[in-house]
Amino acid sequence: MFDYEYWGNNILPIDDNMAIEEYLLDESAKKNVATVRFWNVNKDSVVIGYGESTSNIKRVDSSFDFTRRITGGSHVQFDKNCLAYTFTAPRDGSFRHFDDMRKYYAEKIVDALSDLGIDDIVADNKASTINVDGKVIASHAMFWGVDSALIHGLMLIDHYDVDKLYERMILKDRKIGKNVYREYDALKSAPAAKDLLFTDKTDVPKDRKVDYVKEKIVDRILEKVTDGRYVKRGIDGSVIGASRRLVSSTHIGTPWVSKRAPPYTSDIVEAIPGEELAGKLKKDLGYCMYIEVPDKDFSKMVEPADDL
Repeated sequence: MFDYEYWGNNILPIDDNMAIEEYLLDESAKKNVATVRFWNVNKDSVVIGYGESTSNIKRVDSSFDFTRRITGGSHVQFDKNCLAYTFTAPRDGSFRHFDDMRKYYAEKIVDALSDLGIDDIVADNKASTINVDGKVIASHAMFWGVDSALIHGLMLIDHYDVDKLYERMILKDRKIGKNVYREYDALKSAPAAKDLLFTDKTDVPKDRKVDYVKEKIVDRILEKVTDGRYVKRGIDGSVIGASRRLVSSTHIGTPWVSKRAPPYTSDIVEAIPGEELAGKLKKDLGYCMYIEVPDKDFSKMVEPADDL
């Protein structure tokens, strides 16, 4: 379907990661190529959605980095327990609608994880999640630009420190029927790839298991998406510099993080699914991995709280 560029598996500060997302969108538009990139952060990082109010973050301090992304949804934490993935593609007619692109790449990830040995795994394209045994292991969001498009997401390789998340951001409770169900509890019981893959492999040191699982997942997703045909590219100082210069024309020097100013306009982006380009910033949102999950499904992901 596309000529692919593979941009590696990088660990960078969150602001540089977000800038590179926009650089790769530009790359797809100008060169008519698709890109694949995996990444993580060098410090815990909380990222709010395009149309989200900063009031959903309980506090901002030096223990984590904080920024806003160009895709919709709500707050999410990137840390060493996660693997982030990004795909960009030109708007050349290969995908007629953003739903087509979301389904295409979600199924590639499902196929890769299934090949590696994870059972009962499905993509829920209405909720923008990938579920194992009915529970969310990954979720993603999209930017449907005029000239190129992006889907990026986060997969749980190991378990979050949920108490730390709870101190930093809103984790919602849902009243469903007569019971209350908590995102806190859903995250505590969320599946993690390291518990599902290579469980009988004893020659990998315990402190290397997470990295080992990430490497295997990256290799298999890359193969599924590109069929092994891609041009390998690298993130170096020149790419980071070019990415920073690109976003400086839109985000740097403006109240982008605090107020999402200036917002995107329709000459740049056709849709940010779930968002109005200049809509009012949304308050009282729950965690991004569950924000599109309907109550009937969320109530099956977690036991009801017994203290309310």
